[in-house]
Amino acid sequence: MMNGITRRALYTGSLLLIVGLGLSGCGPSLQTPVRATTMAEAMVSPNSIQTLDLFYRRLAGFPSDILKLKNLEQLTLRTCTIENLPDGIATLSHLSRLDLGQTALTNLTPAVGQLSNLTHLWLNDNTLATLPSELGHLANLVYLNADRNQLSRLPPDLGLLPALKWLRLNNNQLTSLPPDLSGLAKSLKVLYLMGNPIPDDELDRIRKALPNCRVIY
Repeated sequence: MMNGITRRALYTGSLLLIVGLGLSGCGPSLQTPVRATTMAEAMVSPNSIQTLDLFYRRLAGFPSDILKLKNLEQLTLRTCTIENLPDGIATLSHLSRLDLGQTALTNLTPAVGQLSNLTHLWLNDNTLATLPSELGHLANLVYLNADRNQLSRLPPDLGLLPALKWLRLNNNQLTSLPPDLSGLAKSLKVLYLMGNPIPDDELDRIRKALPNCRVIY
């Protein structure tokens, strides 16, 4: 007949065995994977994927199945040749980080402006000549990298972004920034403008409009 101590010991041992089997892969998984590095991985459990990293997968075109990942929070398509982002990207309402660097983008869909939870956006190393004015709707955007494009102007609403702290615009064709920079003045910490033909008087205006920002030119 077992006493209380013996019963507790057996119960504890059995519980440890069950947990051990789960962790070793011999039993049911204790955690559902939330990160995928291929579309095949992502589609095994599309509702649970939060991070999809296709960096250096060199895909030709935007994989339409990405739009089925309704809980996606971070999407990296860097070096994939997508050229155009579909309007359906707006359905990924949980996205907070979107990396479109080196994707041969020629234009950016205004639908990106509907990603209200977006905090980080990479557009660098593409051939963008303009940015949609809808980017001004991204009230939570903290970081924007548009280095090495063909931008000759920026939408006026970009100067009104209330949360932006880092703005990278190196190596474009900009001669000026939006006339109203009052939104950026509240939060912008660093502004990169190297490699742009910005005249001295415009540079002086920018620095006066952004007194708390470090302007690197």
